[in-house]
Amino acid sequence: MTRIFALAALVLATLWAPATLAQTASPPASAGSSQRDYTDNDLKSFAEALVQVSRINDTYLPIYHAAKSPEEQKAVEEKASREMVLAVEGAGMTVDQYHEILARARTSPEVANRIHEHVKEAVTR
Repeated sequence: MTRIFALAALVLATLWAPATLAQTASPPASAGSSQRDYTDNDLKSFAEALVQVSRINDTYLPIYHAAKSPEEQKAVEEKASREMVLAVEGAGMTVDQYHEILARARTSPEVANRIHEHVKEAVTR
């Protein structure tokens, strides 16, 4: 079975980053851009998107697992993916930017800690 939702460990606590969102993105950014410094606004937008993507994942994962056929699973995956893209764009960033920051957070404890603070704020809203 193809894994629809991949798990990504992030920001000191485990948060979910669905693979379906990656299907709409272009290949990862080059290594040069991975050294980019992010403003607090960049990371705040990312945190807001991450929280929304996580909530969408939490909503659709049980529906996906309850689907009775591969066709139903595909339909759930597509709907969740569309909503995730809208959530990321609604937070003021592109899917590519979202993935770039996610990749950087996985390798930079400093960036992950900064995101963690913004996630705590976003969750309480």
